[in-house]
Amino acid sequence: MPRYFIDASMGARHHRDDEGVIVLDDLSAHEFAVATLHDLARIATAEGREEPLSAVVRTETDERLCTVSMIMTTQWCRKIGLVEDRVPDEVS
Repeated sequence: MPRYFIDASMGARHHRDDEGVIVLDDLSAHEFAVATLHDLARIATAEGREEPLSAVVRTETDERLCTVSMIMTTQWCRKIGLVEDRVPDEVS
């Protein structure tokens, strides 16, 4: 099975995947990228951030397969306690 690399970005923070993931095919790699965005979106919206999120899927030969991106927002109706710097400088 082929190895794919999922490079993630959250706003100005970027993480280049050097380990990769072994999955069945291109579609499975896309689904993995969507799951990565889901995880990033949970963090961003809980903190009330409005940042572009993206995941670039690369093949073993460093060919760009696809880019999955979105912007998700949350508007809180009341003030909540947030933990400062909950997202590391490098998105993982």
